[in-house]
Amino acid sequence: MVSVSAPDRSGGSTVGAGLRAFAAAVLLAGALTACNDDSPPDRRPGDGAALEVKLVSGTDGLDAQERSKVQNSVTDVLSRYVVEGFLGDYPREDFVQSFDSFTSGAARGAARDIDLLTGARFAESEGVRATKLLAQISCLTDDDDVLGATAHVDFAFEVSDGKAAPRTVSLRGRLMLEEDDGDWSVFGYDVVRDDAERADS
Repeated sequence: MVSVSAPDRSGGSTVGAGLRAFAAAVLLAGALTACNDDSPPDRRPGDGAALEVKLVSGTDGLDAQERSKVQNSVTDVLSRYVVEGFLGDYPREDFVQSFDSFTSGAARGAARDIDLLTGARFAESEGVRATKLLAQISCLTDDDDVLGATAHVDFAFEVSDGKAAPRTVSLRGRLMLEEDDGDWSVFGYDVVRDDAERADS
């Protein structure tokens, strides 16, 4: 199990500073299944489990339209990350596009952590299938304006190498997002990666 944290935008070593004002209370809202019409056709979250997004806090002051807008925008970012980072045809080589929805600073750090944030570690496998894609979203708001969001993610995948039963890979933790002129992007991450060892038959 490996923990990975991105530096925050001020150059510190911990990423949580950007959104520490989030409320601690978590109120589960109805599950919203993500769909992203802009996902590349060859790597979409439909390869196994669907991406499920729950708005859990920080949206009480928003109307239904604004909540839907935030949910859809954040879902698009997470969907692109999962699709480009883990799914698709294997063997494959290109994982850098996973960070297209990251800020430039976060993308530089993520490129250094590419083996932990994407499927690059098992690039030569025969296939990857999502078994769990859950994201709980907490929003930071000022009156009616949404300033940012934290996605508490719990992702799991099955990796097949053709030699034995698929092994499980999980990614859990936080992806921190910000909004700028309607565009959302990931500016930081604090995640734990767990690659279960494959037991030889």
